[in-house]
Amino acid sequence: MLKKLSFVVLFALLAGCVSLPKSEQELRTNHYKIESKCAQTDLFEVYEIITKNTARCHGGSEGTIVPAAGSYMALSSEDRIEGLISKDRTSAKISVEHINPVAGGFLQLIELQKTESCPTNIKVYLLNDSTKWKTATESVFKWLEGDKDSCFDLM
Repeated sequence: MLKKLSFVVLFALLAGCVSLPKSEQELRTNHYKIESKCAQTDLFEVYEIITKNTARCHGGSEGTIVPAAGSYMALSSEDRIEGLISKDRTSAKISVEHINPVAGGFLQLIELQKTESCPTNIKVYLLNDSTKWKTATESVFKWLEGDKDSCFDLM
């Protein structure tokens, strides 16, 4: 009996260690790594390319894209992909949130910022070092080179 109880407690502790960030700010603060790149392309164009492909990759074929003034939201049965661009088009963000009442949370955050030295500075916050998030991050930069097929690999 004590052995079973110890196993349950250990499992609960381990499950708590791998929980997803519950907010964008938590992912921003507790990320595994940030991949950053300067794109010599207008921020609005970069935003459109990344939002469209993020919705395609994470929203799947059943995803629905709902545009709104300066933002959009793609909904699927499992994930919510949200994009928001500032009115002056100098900053934007795209986030991917896994919808699950028990183990939900933020999976990916992409921030875009126009600076004096860079038309569009891109920051991709990686959740962890898994193949999925390495390839998902690589895909963000491939899309800007014209790739329309890449998404992420699970293994």
